[in-house]
This record gives sequence, C-alpha cells and structure tokens, in this order.
Amino acid sequence: MRRKGTIHGIARAGLLAALLTMVHSAWAERPRLAVVIDDIGWDLGTGRRVLSLPGALTLAVLPGTPAGSQLALEAHNTGREVILHQPMTAELGLDAGPGNLIPDMAPDAIAALLAANLAQVPHHSGVSNHMGSLLTRCEASMSALMTELSWRGLYFLDSRTTPRTVALRKALEASVPATRRDVFLDTVLDSATIEHALESAVRLAEQRGQAVAIGHPHSVTLDVLEAQLPRILNRVELVPVSALVTLEPRPEPGQSAGE
Repeated sequence: MRRKGTIHGIARAGLLAALLTMVHSAWAERPRLAVVIDDIGWDLGTGRRVLSLPGALTLAVLPGTPAGSQLALEAHNTGREVILHQPMTAELGLDAGPGNLIPDMAPDAIAALLAANLAQVPHHSGVSNHMGSLLTRCEASMSALMTELSWRGLYFLDSRTTPRTVALRKALEASVPATRRDVFLDTVLDSATIEHALESAVRLAEQRGQAVAIGHPHSVTLDVLEAQLPRILNRVELVPVSALVTLEPRPEPGQSAGE
C-alpha cells in the first residue's frame, strides 16, 4: 500500500508540475501592452495619481517643468520606466514648450539641447517625441538625434504625430532600439471614447502579440485607466516600452495619427 501510494503521489506531483509548466507558458506568452503617459511634469499631484495606477506604466517626462525631475525620481523608485518626452517643432506654429528641437538646428546644437533636457529627467531609459509633426519629417534632424541616442544607449519611441514621420526609420538605421505608438487613447476627452481606444489597444495586442498606447494625464483619462486597468490586466501583460523596442522594421500602419 505504501508503494502504491508513493507511485500515485509521484504521478500527482508530475501532473501538477506539468500543469504549472503549461500555466507558466501560457502566462509568458500573454499579449503585451505598453501604456505610456505623456506630458508628465507640470503638476506633482497629477503625476502621483499616475504613479498610483496599477501595472508597469511608462512615464514620458517633459523637460522644463516644475515637477518633472521629482516625478521621474518617484517613478523610478516605484519601479516604473521613465523616458524623456523631447519637445519637437510641430506644424501650424503650435508651441512645443521648453527645450524644443527646431528645424535646421545644427547637430552639435541638437546634442547640447538633448543633453540638457536629459539631465532634467533622472533615470531615463529612452526618448519619445512631444509634438514634432514637422521635425520628425526632417531626415537630417532625425539622423542627428538618433546618433546621440545611439552612443548614449537609449531607445526611441516614435509618438507618430504625423504619418510622414521618418523617426522610426532613422532610429533603426542608427541601430537605436525603437518602436512606435499604435493607439492614442485621448485625442477626444470623452470617457466612452477613451474606453473604446483602450479596448482597441488591448485587442490589437491580442491580435498581434504587442501594442503601444499613449495617453495623457487628463482627469478623464486617469478616471478611465483607474477603472479599466485592473480589468485588462486579465487579458494582457502591461510592460514598459523597453520590452517592446526592436532593431527590426515594422510595417507602416493604416491608422492616422494625431498631434
């Protein structure tokens, strides 16, 4: 009887191990979604509300903001990924804010301004463009920027504020790990629209294996994320952008982009 029980115990243990392996494999292969919150730094309380959200969010911190450095430190201390949200010139004369990269800026000037902006955002892992619907179309400017990111060992996230952007291509040409935004969550500040955009991002991740969504620290956006993130964590794994960057080209999307 003792031997029979031992055999059954071994069999049960083997079955349990097999089941745990299957569960671990299924979990490891879950779709991955990076959610980036842009424009961090203007308000300390709002930034801390972002930090209270569940999951591995990425915070894109603006230079020249009153709370940017502090929030970058706090984000790092809570295990969140931090990137510089680099202002770049937009079309239609829109003001990109302090630390703006402009067309026809010499490579050494781009390097100096980038260095000054990075110094304001501690623990940065990468860079994304804030606005930039004009500058991200400029091949010379993007080449100079990516040269700097390459030797600094930083990745690039193309916010894709224009379908004419060359930023991702220039990043890959410079061997800078990169990816691009797939979905803007809050181009319309309406909770139902934001919920729909978040669901679109989740479904895209489920269909393709991964996706990148960008939102902003608007109150309505944070309301939706507070309500919906716990639910979507059952469907996708929230990952930092660094988990999705690659040196391989991606097919151009059909989705139009916002500023």
